[in-house]
Amino acid sequence: MRKSEEGYTLLFVLVTLTVLSVLAVATIGISLQSTRLTEIRGTNIEVESATQNELNQAIAALQQIVATTAGTNPTSSSTELFKDPTNQIILKLAASAPNVKVVLNEAASNIRVKAFDLTAEVEETKGDQPTVRKTYSQRVYLSAIPSFLYYILGSDNQVILNGAPRIQGNVFSREPLQVSASPNFIYNGVSGKYTDKTARSYIDGQVKVFQPKDQPLLSCRDFLPCDSSVFDSTVKTDLLATKDALVPFDFEFALNDFLDIPSTTPLATLPSYLRDQPIKQAVLSGPFLNELSTDKQLIRPAPTENNTVTITDDIVKASIEPLIIDGNLTISSLNPIDRPLEIKRPMIVLGNLLIRGNVSFATTMFSTGSSRLDDANIQGIASSASQNTLILLSKGSLTINRVNKFSTPKTATPDMSAFLYSDDPKLNRIYSVGSTMNLQGGIFTKGSLEVNAYRGTLDLPENSFPQDVTALETLMKAKQSADAEKSRLRLTYDASVLQNPTAMLPLSRAVQLYVETPKRLP
Repeated sequence: MRKSEEGYTLLFVLVTLTVLSVLAVATIGISLQSTRLTEIRGTNIEVESATQNELNQAIAALQQIVATTAGTNPTSSSTELFKDPTNQIILKLAASAPNVKVVLNEAASNIRVKAFDLTAEVEETKGDQPTVRKTYSQRVYLSAIPSFLYYILGSDNQVILNGAPRIQGNVFSREPLQVSASPNFIYNGVSGKYTDKTARSYIDGQVKVFQPKDQPLLSCRDFLPCDSSVFDSTVKTDLLATKDALVPFDFEFALNDFLDIPSTTPLATLPSYLRDQPIKQAVLSGPFLNELSTDKQLIRPAPTENNTVTITDDIVKASIEPLIIDGNLTISSLNPIDRPLEIKRPMIVLGNLLIRGNVSFATTMFSTGSSRLDDANIQGIASSASQNTLILLSKGSLTINRVNKFSTPKTATPDMSAFLYSDDPKLNRIYSVGSTMNLQGGIFTKGSLEVNAYRGTLDLPENSFPQDVTALETLMKAKQSADAEKSRLRLTYDASVLQNPTAMLPLSRAVQLYVETPKRLP
C-alpha cells in the first residue's frame, strides 16, 4: 500500500513538472513574441518619425525660400518664384531635402497661387523583422494674394475701436487692439463727448493680434476689466495671439505689376516713364472722359481742367488693360440708386481719386494720391464675368464721408461693396456717429485705423437736427441701444473677392506659405 502511494506521488510530481515546463515554454514564447512585437512597433514609430522629419525638413527649406521675398531688403519676389518654380523652388528643395519628392500641382495652381505636393517615403529592416515602410504626402501653397483681402478690418499698425460697431469677419491688428466705449465725433465744428459702456463691439469672428501669448492683446481706455468682456456677449469673439505677422503690402511692386512694367520703376518717375512708352495716349479737350479704347491707354486732363478728368458715363467694354489717368480723377454719378453708373475697366490714377454718387464697380483701381469716397453708394456688378466688386488701393489717405445724417442704418443691403486699402502710414479714421455706413468687403490700412461708431436709433427729419453738440450728446444718450442691430457702422466680410479671376487681384511681392496636414498614403 505504501509503495502504491509513493508511485502516485511520483506520478503527480512528474505530471506537475511537465505542466510547469509547458507553461514555462509558453510564457517564454509569449515573452519573445511580445518583445518582437515591441521591436516592430518601435521600428514603426522610428520610420514614421523619420518620414515626418523629412517633410518638416522640406517645409523648413521652403520657408527659407519664401523669406527671401519679405523683410526690409527682399532679395527675391513672388514674380521670380512663380515664373520659374522648377529652378527657384523644386530644385532648391531637392538639394535641401533630397529624400522628398516635390511636384507642382498644376490643377490646384493659378497665376497668384502655386500648389506643391511633397511626398516622403522611408523604409527600414531590422534583423529578421519584416520591412517597415511609411509614405506621407503634404500639400503646401505659396500665395501672392495680399493678406488684407482675407480680413474685414485691419491695420499693419493698430486697430482702434471706439464705440460699438457691428463686425462680421476677422480682424487683424499688429499692435494690441484698442477698445473704448467713447466714439470720437465732431458736430458743427465742435468735438463731442459720449460714452456708453452697455454697448460693446460686436465681432462675429477672430481678432488676430501679432503679439506673444504672454503679452496683452487688448488695450482699453475705459473698460475694466480689459478682457474678452469688452466684446458683445451675444456672439462669440475669438481673441487670438498670432505668430504670423501680416505680410506687408508693397504698393509700388503691385502697381508696376498691374501696369506690366519693370518692378523697380520708382513711383516718383512713373508718369514720365509711361509717357515715353509706346501706348495709346490722348489729351482731353474738355472735362469729361468718354470711353475711348480697350487697349492700354494714357489720358491726360484738358489744360483748362485743373489737372482733373471727370467720368460721368459708363465704362463697360470688356478689357483687362488698364485705363491710366495722368492726373486726378473724379467719378461723379447723378444716376438713381437702382441704375448706378457702371465701371468695369481696370483703372490707375496718377493723382487723387474722388468717387461720389451711385456707382457700381467690377474692377481693381490704384490711386497714387489720396482717395475720397464722398457720399458714394458703391455696389458690385454681379453680372460681370471678370470681377464682382471694387478693389481700391490708395497710396495716400482714405477718407469716407457720409452725409446721411441721423438716418436709420441700412440692414438689408450694403451701401458700399468694396475692399479698400490705404498705404498711408498716418492714422486713418472712419466716423459713423451722426451718419451711417453699411460696408460689405473690407477696410485695411498701413497706418493705424480708428473706427468710431454709435449704437442707437437716431432717425430725424432735417428740421429736427440738434442745434449744437450738447443737444446732440443729450439725444445720443436718450436714444442709445445695446442691440447690435442698431449699430450705425456695419461691416461684413465678402469672401467672394477671392473668387475673382486671380489676374485681377493685386500681386503681393512677399509670398505666404500655407501648409496642409500630412496624409498617410497606403
